[in-house]
Amino acid sequence: MQEFLKAGLISESHSPYAAPAILVKKKDGSYRFVVDYKKLNLITIKDSSPLPNMEDTIRKLGQCYNYFSKLDLKSGFYQIPINNADKAKTAFVTPFGLYQFNVLPMGLKNSPPTFQKVMTDTLKSCRKFSLVYLDDIIVFSKSFDEHLYHLERVLLALQTKHLILNPPKCVFATNQIDYLGHTISQRHITPMKEKIEAILQIKEPRSLAQANKFIGALSWYRKFIPHFATIAAPIHAVTNLTKDKRHKFKWNYAQSKAFHDLKRMLITEPLFLHYPVEDVSLMLTTDASGIGIGGVLQQEVNGEVHNLYYHSQLMTPCERKYSAIEKEALAIYKCFARMRTFMLGRNIILRTDHCPLCHIMEKTVRNARVDRITHLIQEFNIDKVIHIKGRENCLPDFLSRYSNENNDDLFEIDYGLESKDNSNTLISSPSKLIPTSSSSRDNKTFCTNS
Repeated sequence: MQEFLKAGLISESHSPYAAPAILVKKKDGSYRFVVDYKKLNLITIKDSSPLPNMEDTIRKLGQCYNYFSKLDLKSGFYQIPINNADKAKTAFVTPFGLYQFNVLPMGLKNSPPTFQKVMTDTLKSCRKFSLVYLDDIIVFSKSFDEHLYHLERVLLALQTKHLILNPPKCVFATNQIDYLGHTISQRHITPMKEKIEAILQIKEPRSLAQANKFIGALSWYRKFIPHFATIAAPIHAVTNLTKDKRHKFKWNYAQSKAFHDLKRMLITEPLFLHYPVEDVSLMLTTDASGIGIGGVLQQEVNGEVHNLYYHSQLMTPCERKYSAIEKEALAIYKCFARMRTFMLGRNIILRTDHCPLCHIMEKTVRNARVDRITHLIQEFNIDKVIHIKGRENCLPDFLSRYSNENNDDLFEIDYGLESKDNSNTLISSPSKLIPTSSSSRDNKTFCTNS
């Protein structure tokens, strides 16, 4: 708190608003400060400012540029001041009193679009050779000398608005760069392998049980995969065995070809999209098993479901000891963290087969670990949480049971999810909530000085 006060990020408050706050222990032993703005977000009018079109952004880079630089702001949200009239709405409770933010806080539903507008305005004079998508800034040029000039222009524009970079996370003058889920170079633009890694790593079945689970995982997609029955016929031929003939199961060339054909359809158009369609909600479906988590990001366009991202990950030994609701919440969190670039600023429908999680964005679950996870996904625009039947959750369920080792630095200790001890300190309880007596429209908006 003293560091925030000294830096001018917060100030003492006399606001009628009061949100609970927690400290989440990081991997290095320090703490991450998180405020639960769940109640404030429920009465906030959504900022409908559109994000840049991801497909157009990527295509603009496919014009034979030779040099790329990627810039990262240091605590970007905390560099954006907010209107004096709005500061009181950000108030939060601590053991030392009531405080409010002077800068854009994490966790507010309108923080990402507000940040995007500020950055777009800051770099509008550099738009011919730079792109900004939320907190990702990229500078591109055809020659090295030109690139140095472009970098200077961008850095001067940032300096004019007193925006500070985070040097360790910046990449300068490289011939290939990862940006918005794609690997970009002079010769080609390809989707990053991590989007489809979970599918690529699925190994061929070696038993009847494994073959049945694979074909069952894809059954939900049969109406979206042309000629699904024909392609899958060789696999069905060796799985539709009576109990007394199961010992005759054989996996030969025909089954292997069908297996790889079905996998290929999952990661190629039209079932798989490289870019999300604008103005269409995203659907995130997740699941957890005893050993891992799985998730699929999708969009329904003109009555057809298309996949955007697959994620599969083994749980750590500590995570495997979680209760069922904690494992399911962990699956939700890790998918959000992995797919953040695709999901931030977009409308999201969350789908889960674990009914107790259907109201996590509206009220506390009375489980410390689940509530901490809820705080960490506040920045996303989750329109609703839908319960689906287990039989409709086939592919995420399959991915969670056939998860791969994934050292993605999203370990539970990094986000304070490792145990139920005192390593995560509760600063305040949600007993003091946002006032409901005010009828002013101003109390339902949140804006910033840009």
